[in-house]
Amino acid sequence: MRSGQYSKAGRTIAAALAIAFSFPPAQAAQHRLPSGYKWGRCQLVVSGETRISGRCSYQIEKGGDFNIQGPKQVFAGVDYPDAHSGAGEMSKDYWAVVYKDGDTWAGYSNADIDETHGDERWDDLRREGACFVGKDVRICLWH
Repeated sequence: MRSGQYSKAGRTIAAALAIAFSFPPAQAAQHRLPSGYKWGRCQLVVSGETRISGRCSYQIEKGGDFNIQGPKQVFAGVDYPDAHSGAGEMSKDYWAVVYKDGDTWAGYSNADIDETHGDERWDDLRREGACFVGKDVRICLWH
């Protein structure tokens, strides 16, 4: 082989390295959030099953209502085009909502990662520090 010539395997490796180093590492790529959302730490445990534990996105509304989203969640207008109806919504992770219901707190979440509607509901949640706890559920947010 003369100087300046590469074997087919060498060219393939060089091309693969060039491609690999032309993209930022996965941890450097920051998942974008919708306006009003922030990164925090969350926990969602339902009937003993831990669904969210650690990094999450969240939004707190006036009055203290809040929602949490697992770290793999996708958002309309950010990760996919704005959905003009519920049929166009997507979910890629668990999520939960906690809200004031009269004099008590209540909440709901999806039972399956791909569900966009809240098919699990809880009434009479009580606050324990950064968590809201009820029968078979624990929803926590540390921001």
